[in-house]
Parts: sequence; C-alpha cells; structure tokens
Amino acid sequence: MKIDKARLFEDLVEEYRNAHPKSEEYYVRALKSLISGGSHNLRLFSPYPFYDQRCQGSKVHDIDGHTYIDYWQGHFASVLGHNPEVVLETLSRYMRNNQGLITGFPGLFQRELAELILERIPAERIRFTTSGSLATMYAIMLARSFTNRPLVLKIGGGWHGSQPYALKGISAYSEGFNMLESAGLPSEMDDIILTTKFNDKDDLAQKFRQFGDRIACLILEAFIGAGGFIFGDREYIQLARELTKQSGSLMIMDEVVSGFRFHAGGLQSIYQINPDLTVFGKAIGGGMPLSAVSGREDILRLCSPKTKIGERVRFDGGTYSAHPATMLAGLTYLRYLIEHEKGIYDKIGKFGQILGQGIEEIFKKHGFQVICTGDGDALNQQSSFIGVHFLEGDINTVLSPEEAWNPKVCDFELREKLFKIAMIMEGVNVFHGIGAVSFAHTEKDIEFTLNAVKRVAQKWKKYQTISKTCEQSGLG
Repeated sequence: MKIDKARLFEDLVEEYRNAHPKSEEYYVRALKSLISGGSHNLRLFSPYPFYDQRCQGSKVHDIDGHTYIDYWQGHFASVLGHNPEVVLETLSRYMRNNQGLITGFPGLFQRELAELILERIPAERIRFTTSGSLATMYAIMLARSFTNRPLVLKIGGGWHGSQPYALKGISAYSEGFNMLESAGLPSEMDDIILTTKFNDKDDLAQKFRQFGDRIACLILEAFIGAGGFIFGDREYIQLARELTKQSGSLMIMDEVVSGFRFHAGGLQSIYQINPDLTVFGKAIGGGMPLSAVSGREDILRLCSPKTKIGERVRFDGGTYSAHPATMLAGLTYLRYLIEHEKGIYDKIGKFGQILGQGIEEIFKKHGFQVICTGDGDALNQQSSFIGVHFLEGDINTVLSPEEAWNPKVCDFELREKLFKIAMIMEGVNVFHGIGAVSFAHTEKDIEFTLNAVKRVAQKWKKYQTISKTCEQSGLG
C-alpha cells in the first residue's frame, strides 16, 4: 500500500507538537548552546526530541508527563532495562565509601572484569577504553601495524563508530555503499577503505582476490545493526574467516551491539568463529561508558609501552579508560547476565519473536507489505531485536543493507521518520522500526506495543494515495 507521506508527516508533527510543548520549549533553548540541540545525532529527530525525566525498567517518563514503553534502551546496551537495581545498589554502596570517581590508579575491578570477559570468549588479552568508536579505531590501527598493510575492508552499510577508518559506506546508498560520509578526512581514506556486500560470498571472494595481499583487516558485524538488524549467513561468516587466514589479513569482529546480547558471551561462539580481534561495548559497561578490544596477545601487545617505536600503536587509553565505577558496573552487570543466563535470554528471545511476527501480521492485515528482521531463525538462535521494513519491491526477505537502505526496495524514510513519531504518539519509543526487548519488558508491554502498531496501521489507511486507490478500482 502506498501512502501520502508528506500529508502524514505534516499531521504527525502537528499532533506531536500539541502533545510536547515543554519539550519544544526546552529544545528551542538548547539550540542556543548546542549544535542541533544535542550532542548525539541519533537522539535528535524531527521536529524535536522529547526530553526524559526518569527512566526505569521498560519505561521512560518525559517532561510533558508522558510515559513510553522504550525499545531504544540506551542504544541497545540495557539488556536488563533502564537503571537496574542490581547495578544502582552496588554503585551506591561503592560511592558512599568515598570511592567511584576518577582516581588515575588501576583499581581492583579492571582485572576482575577482564578475567570474566575472557572466560566467555576465545581471546587471550583485552584492553578497555570508553566508546565503541575508539575501540574499533584502535583495533584497525593494531591490524595495520601488525600486518604492515594499508587497506581496511568493511561491510557496506556497517557502522563501526565515528572514527576515520570507518566513515565510508554507512547509510548513504547510491547504487551501493561506496561513499566517504564525513568531511574532514584525508582524501586518501577513500582508497584505504574498501567496502563489500554483506552476505554476498562472491563479492567478498572477489575483493580478496583483487586486494588480498594489501588488506590489513576485514571488520564486520555478524549481526549487522544499523544496516538493518540482519544476521550473517553462517557460510558467509565462515568464508570471511577462511579468506582472512589465507590472505594473511586479520578478522576483526565488531560485537559492540551483539556482545552479551544473544547469550552471556559473544555471537562468535554461535558461529564457531575465532576472530583475531573482537570489539565489545554497550552491554559490557552495565550502563556506563565502556568498550574493549580483545584478541590475540601477539597483536594486542603492540600497544605495550615495551614495543619499539615504529611498531607501537598508541592505544594508551584516556583519562576515563577503565574508570573505577565503570569497571564495577560492568563487572556487576555481566555477573548477573551470566548467573541468570537462561531465564534472561529465553524471555527476551521469546518476546522478540512474538513482537516480530505480530507486527508482520498486523500490517499485512491492513494492506501493508512489511518484513521484520532481527530474528535468529537462520541460526536457530533466539533474538530480542525487531527491525521493521516497509517494502517497495516484491520480496520475502531482507538479507543485506543494500536491500534495507535501497529506496527501491525498502522505504527507510517511512521506517526511520514517520513510524517513529507515530509510535511515540501511541506511547512507544522505537528505533530502526522497533529496536530490542529488554528483560524488564513484560507481557503487558508486548501486548500494548502490538495494539499500538494496530492503531498506527488503522490510522495510516486514510493516507492511502489516490493513484493506488485508482489501481485497485481498475481506473488507473
């Protein structure tokens, strides 16, 4: 079904403004001191974001008095939901003991967290930093130094943070993901960064045939997040591992999103893959800013101060690397996920499946062609992610970012812009369609969300375009 998006958006914006006057006032004032009113573009949307006053469990409460069921959940970091008591209580006790702020010392929890993570993944060493962007940058720098090769191969549509070696082929689709997407980069970055198609074994093999002896690393997500909530085909991921080994390149698995999200460990274990380096973030911090690079000792020791100049990678950390409160939060969080693994992941996986299937059925019933991604059926794996794709073409699956971001295949504007505001007005905050279920979500939350989707689908029918109506009546 085609709809009049311009008229729909105009009506949604009017409805949104009427319901969020305090947020609008706050936003207008924020524009006077902050670029676009904030410091993270994904948290800003048109006409303006609502401003949270309190977040707990599955809910967010804003300054206009509204409550939302939230599936954004801290950029998908909050597996247990917002502000879980197990972490808050631990940090509160710690800070009441005159501890918790930055000290400049190693602290006692860094080693314990490192040991805990390394028990769950096939890696020899780990080093912590503060963001996924920094961690992927350091991992690529380590790969380029270790191999003494210049090229970085990444997946078109893959997001590895806002850092120089990853700002190509993200979401600007123009017959493929081949564009540098940031000003301020050296012009040679366009030649240094190569892109390949996700789940396309032929394209991947061709890239290694052509550039293999110059590729320092292949960085990829086995579950691609921003590219559409899509799992890598098992044979594709295994081929990636084989090709990197054969060519002498390193395989960097980006598990910033997927780490400790599908079970209490890395997604790599489900694929039975042992990458050379792995990047973690989000969930490992327990709600605090934390990321890490783990992997082979012979690679990671290049950041040791004992490594000679010329080979040494200045992965030296930063003032807030391995922050004491962050280490404690991450340690507390991961211990809880490990100790309650089956109950947590069975629940969020089941709810994810119910949501995805229910959304497809609702939209189909109302005349929309919709596919939900994020399910782990291909791997026989439960998944808490739900991506919603409004289809333009006659397809049954979305297997790559080339499909998810190609306007001839999927209407990403409808997904990212209109559906988001429509769901907010129904009391549900979503991202990339829906987002991810947390352990704090309840059966009532899932039922409420599906009813909200039903109301949206019903409302959207009146925006059906005239040309489509004429086609259906035989007049077009």
